[in-house]
Amino acid sequence: MSARVIAVVNQKGGAGKSTLAMLLAGALAESGARVLVADADPQNTALRWATAGEGFPAEVEDLSDEEGKLHKRLRKRLEDYDYIVIDSPPHAAAPVTESALRLAHLALVPVIPSPLDLWASLKIREAIAQARHRNPALEARIVVNQVQLNTVLAREVLALLPEFGIPLLAAQLKQRTAYRECAAMGATPTRLGSRAAIALMEVQALGREVVEILEAS
Repeated sequence: MSARVIAVVNQKGGAGKSTLAMLLAGALAESGARVLVADADPQNTALRWATAGEGFPAEVEDLSDEEGKLHKRLRKRLEDYDYIVIDSPPHAAAPVTESALRLAHLALVPVIPSPLDLWASLKIREAIAQARHRNPALEARIVVNQVQLNTVLAREVLALLPEFGIPLLAAQLKQRTAYRECAAMGATPTRLGSRAAIALMEVQALGREVVEILEAS
């Protein structure tokens, strides 16, 4: 079966795009799937993560020079993987983002619960709507990232998200030291053992929900 393609996209840097892409890719790979992370962001955070240690379970490849040809390059690789996760640059109108959305089955939009992040995400909502002219089957979900539920501001922003126009993923990623440790070690929460047990449960829940969406679409 051809790979299912997941594009992680947003307009604003610092929303946790690469963290979401790498944690999701790691969870899918640890479930037994063949996974490629296409690092399409010139900052190459995903590639740096994978090479910070040894044995990251998914393959990570630098494709940041493909720009508007990314979808053509990845189409040739669909039979080699079960999932391809695209870490796109923080720019909704960039040719590479448009290319990623043209190929993707699912777009994930990480949003930190703050007004600035929500306003910035409006542009990616427009980009997804535009992409559906060529890719009408494209699904999209907001992923709440780095959430701190004990703050009034976070609760107020979270209350607004259902009105955003893109459905919310039930799984969320909280603000956890374990995720920064994973990036520093080139690892997944599995490698951190019992001290990252809750983080691992979050990431596995994320992976299961993404698979359910893709299987239903």
